[in-house]
Order: sequence, then C-alpha cells, then structure tokens
Amino acid sequence: MTGVFANKTALITGAASGIGRATALGFAAEGAQVVLLDVDEAGLRETLAAAGGDSRGRIVTADLADPAAIRIVACDLLEAVGDIHFLANVAGWRPRPDAVLGMEERHWATTMAINVTSPAVLIDVLGQNMIDHELSGRIVNVSSSSAFRSSAPASYACAKAGMLALTRTAASELGKFDINVNSVVPGLTRTPMAIRSHGADRIMELAKDGPFANLLGRVSEPEDVAAVTLFLCRPESRQITGQAIHTSAGQVL
Repeated sequence: MTGVFANKTALITGAASGIGRATALGFAAEGAQVVLLDVDEAGLRETLAAAGGDSRGRIVTADLADPAAIRIVACDLLEAVGDIHFLANVAGWRPRPDAVLGMEERHWATTMAINVTSPAVLIDVLGQNMIDHELSGRIVNVSSSSAFRSSAPASYACAKAGMLALTRTAASELGKFDINVNSVVPGLTRTPMAIRSHGADRIMELAKDGPFANLLGRVSEPEDVAAVTLFLCRPESRQITGQAIHTSAGQVL
C-alpha cells in the first residue's frame, strides 16, 4: 500500500474507540501497518476491520492499568512485528467522582497508571528500540485541556498535566537521537468517554457555555485530534518537538 507512512508501523493505544480509533484509521489510510492496543477486544476488532482487516495490522488486548504487564507486551510486540516507528499514546481514563477531597487512592493510582505510567513505559521500550535501530521515530502523547483548568477532575487533570511533563522530558532525552516527542491537547471532543461523562445531548451546549466553552462554540470530532497527531508524525513536522499542540478550538489560550 502506498502513502506517506508506507513500510512503517504505528502503535496506537486506546484504539478501540474515539480519538484512538480515528488515529489508527488515519495511519492505516496513509499506508502504515497498525498495532492497536486497548482493553476492549471487541472495539479493537471493529477498528481493525475498518482499517482494512488483518492485512493492515493486528490487535493487542492489554490493560494499561498494569504498567509491568505493558512492558512485557511492548517487548513481545517488538519481537513479533519488528520495528515500531510511531507511538501514539492516546488512551485515557478518569473515575467518577474525581476530587481531591474524599479521593479514593485506588482510583487515583489507576488514573495515573493509564494516563502517565504506562505511556512512559511504552516510550521507554519503544524509544530505546528507535535509538538502537536509528529509526528517527515519532511519539505523540494525547493530553487534555483538563491539565489547564482548575475546575477539571482532580486525578485526571494531574495525570494529563503529567503527560505534558513526560512529553517535554522525553523530547529532551530523545532529541539527540532524531526522535520527536510532542503532545496533542484536545478540549471537549465527541468521544465515548465525553458522552458518558456529560451526556450526548449536553455536549453542544457545553461547547458554548461554562468551563468547557471554546472560541468557536463547537465540539471537536475525534478526527480533528487525529489529524494533528498524524501531522506530527509526517516529515513536514521534523522541526517540532517538545510541544503541546492544542486542538480545543481556543478553550485554552
């Protein structure tokens, strides 16, 4: 298959739905082989089918809440598929309720594991492989505008802020090996997680009023976020690293 990512492989977490699915389909449309990771096997199979089936990639059912297991999964994947040129850490999770007062440590720990620790593990394993094989790879971490709002859910906001710090430090470490690391920062986006949190009927009004409101008064689609992730993996973005690119329609200025 032809395309800008032909003969390259991309690993996308959270690929069973939402931004992860849109990102996976974008990579596949541009010729990449896709490795789709999520805890939702049925959703992964739907994404792979939409991407073109088994000839376009493979699925990996794994739980990002267990970073030690994710390290094993990542090492096994490199053995199975060879080099992975692109890593998109898209998966996200937040508990409800989610506040500092009355916090539940197990929910906090799970949020940190899924949103920060497992992405860091994947960067460690795949980044070292990129270095060893001189791949000039690209890593994109999906954060959230919640990292910039005091009204945001507590553990989720802290985790997504941690994702931004992870991006900067990883970019600093990996830059000398010609590996770019960036973040995409979505605002209110029409994903299954957002619909579960706010309700499908309220999303449009939230984009126009309140803490989720943005300058354009509209909700982002998963494809809006995926498009920026794909750009950050294209040759044209080779001078961009350590950055947080906002796709929140001006929610964060």
